[in-house]
Amino acid sequence: MANRKRMLGLIGFIGAGALALGLAGCSGSAGGDSDASGDSGSGDLTTVGFVAVGPEGGWRNANEQAIKDAFSEDAGFDLKYAPAASPTDQKSQIDAFKTFVNDEVDVILLTATEASGWDDSLKLAQEAEIPVILLDRGVDSSDDLYVTRIAPDNVKVAGSVGDWAVETYPSGANYYTLEGVPGLSVVNERNEGFEAAIEGKDGWNKIGAQTANWTADEGKSVIETVLKEHPDLQFIFAQNDEMGIGAAAAVTAAGLKPGTDVKIATIDGTTPALESLAKGDLSFVAQYNPFFGDLAVGAVNDALAGKKVEKTIVVPGETFDSPEAGQAAIDAGKGF
Repeated sequence: MANRKRMLGLIGFIGAGALALGLAGCSGSAGGDSDASGDSGSGDLTTVGFVAVGPEGGWRNANEQAIKDAFSEDAGFDLKYAPAASPTDQKSQIDAFKTFVNDEVDVILLTATEASGWDDSLKLAQEAEIPVILLDRGVDSSDDLYVTRIAPDNVKVAGSVGDWAVETYPSGANYYTLEGVPGLSVVNERNEGFEAAIEGKDGWNKIGAQTANWTADEGKSVIETVLKEHPDLQFIFAQNDEMGIGAAAAVTAAGLKPGTDVKIATIDGTTPALESLAKGDLSFVAQYNPFFGDLAVGAVNDALAGKKVEKTIVVPGETFDSPEAGQAAIDAGKGF
């Protein structure tokens, strides 16, 4: 695609240094990614700026690699990958976004570290006639400022966890929720889906909820403390696999048997989680399908062609509820 030249005199190179650092971090994990400054020599390729989260865990790694694989040169794209300085560093993402606008990329893909704070950046892109497509995480801004959001349905996926929990504990249970990083849309949506599924059901007693920042270590630490204060804990809803695996380690360390004394349900569907399900350490895994690079390519092509794109594109997924189902999923290559 021929570069569209735009007059963007008001936009400076704020953040170019931070973006360069992010790209340096990228080079070791994604061979073939081009940088985001200067000419790429891409010829007629469609230039795509990817404002990413970067290394955060198994799901994120699989998702961002799927996007890189889909937006290849063979497919007609020059992908410029800009991971955040850390999974919670919004400033580095905003800097990268501004640099992509200034460089007049054709499209920007955005996976936001935080839901709020994107209005000014999205308005800059709109003024520059650069379509923005959200991947995975939503933002609090008006949906007039972006083309579409492509993601599995967090509410529906978390609702499947709640439905399973209600069926597994027909008389209710004492439960605890391990949450992801505060402020993310995904955290709120997963709470919404789970709570809606158990709302009005008899015997459900919420002991509490706390962030474990998506990590196994923090998940283990939080549940160790919870079990000391609440030995009657029966069920843990971990909003991602890593925290659930950490919770299972805490249950075992307390002399209890995960899957029997305390059941744990997680979301994502990583290979380690499916292996834990096959062993019986986890009791339920809801897949949050990371492989939607093809959907992103389709949305980019449609947006650039001026075609109508739905405001929300839902990525389908599966659920796994037994050791046998976990092993079958592994054998079928459904982990990541």
